Amino acid sequence: MRTLILLPALLMGSILSGCVHETTYLSDGRQSREVMFAPSEAALTRMNLGLAYLRRGDTEQAKFNLDRALAQDPQNADVHLARAWFYQSVSDVEQAEHSYRQVLKLDPNHGDGLNNYGVFLCGRERFDDADVMFRRAIVSPGYVQVADSYENAAMCAIRGGKPAVALDYFRLALEYSPARSKALLGMAELLAEQGDNGDALDYLARYRNEHQPSAQSLWLTVRTAEAQGSVAQAQLAGAELVRLFPDSEQARRFLSNDY
Repeated sequence: MRTLILLPALLMGSILSGCVHETTYLSDGRQSREVMFAPSEAALTRMNLGLAYLRRGDTEQAKFNLDRALAQDPQNADVHLARAWFYQSVSDVEQAEHSYRQVLKLDPNHGDGLNNYGVFLCGRERFDDADVMFRRAIVSPGYVQVADSYENAAMCAIRGGKPAVALDYFRLALEYSPARSKALLGMAELLAEQGDNGDALDYLARYRNEHQPSAQSLWLTVRTAEAQGSVAQAQLAGAELVRLFPDSEQARRFLSNDY
């Protein structure tokens, strides 16, 4: 799932410098300076500080700074999105949804807001509503994380019992980003479940060309190759699985022939 980018924690001096503008001008032939408070920049600084605290698990300081950010710039959709992520992190579902709706009220084409709201809705098993949000995110002007949203839509379609829809979304995600690990493994697993083991093995080969093996990828290779009748390939993948991930559940299943 795509989440907000959490910026590094800021020092107090950095916070103050980001909240003011210093303007130099001439008055009676002499140089003067005027310091002006910039509430929108202060809000973003507070927002990033709040998210940094949230990343460290300090929810009290996170909420304090996010509340200050909202007070400084209540019309900033990014601030509401940060608050949605905060409430989602502390399992306050009602407040999280309220914040997501505020994001889209202020900016109906907020790509990150639409994508993250889709993930939230999928987690609440509101699959059709989530799909609408992912589709809106994908066509939002200026939104560049299109592959993320297609991948999220695919994962949500799987949860909603729509494997054919998930396959289409995974294919589109790979059109935008051909090396995506989750999409490659997702395609392989769905194709294997449909009995298309040859194509599934092709996607697993693409995964091996781009990524280090995982317990999931090796176990899927074992099962798919076995179903395809490629016993040697299955045994080779199984041996690698046991060597690299000896304590994994997948290795235990391979050793006990629990396919």
